[in-house]
Amino acid sequence: MFPKEFAHTEKGFLEEGNARARAKIPEIAANLLKGLEEFGKDAMLAALTPVKTEPIIYSEHLNLKGSPSKIVCFEGLNVPSIIRPGSCPVQGVWASDRIHVASLALLLEAESGKEVPFAFVEYVGFGIIRKVVIRSSNRREVLKICRRVEKIKAGLMPEKTEEKFCTECTFSEHCVSNSSLMSKFF
Repeated sequence: MFPKEFAHTEKGFLEEGNARARAKIPEIAANLLKGLEEFGKDAMLAALTPVKTEPIIYSEHLNLKGSPSKIVCFEGLNVPSIIRPGSCPVQGVWASDRIHVASLALLLEAESGKEVPFAFVEYVGFGIIRKVVIRSSNRREVLKICRRVEKIKAGLMPEKTEEKFCTECTFSEHCVSNSSLMSKFF
């Protein structure tokens, strides 16, 4: 937030935010200490220290643009790292975060010509840093999403599927469910 944004914020709101942030400090400190014990000081510093912050990376070939929170040099490789303020899963990372870092890894690979085998997700509200191995299935999913976006940009709406988000979607009236024969899949 910027100072101008704070100027119009109620004092009680700021005090509540301050109290909530201070209450998280012991948990954050404990998790950072666990990370130090597990990975070691040098590895933790490498995972946290940016080489670049918020660079914009573009690949014409992939028709994809992204901006990691930072790029870090870890084990001799420049890898993307994203910072997440929200909740943290018990193990691993959220699926959406995995796809996000996979897309950033693809962009870095396109830019550098070198494989990016992993990335980091920092859950700052918990002081947890997770290393994410970029699987080939993650790369395929990113490419699949890119193709779907290209089709939508070209005017082809995807076939309607009834999902929990459909009731809130602004495009729901444009969705069409096409009936099909099972024989076309064989």
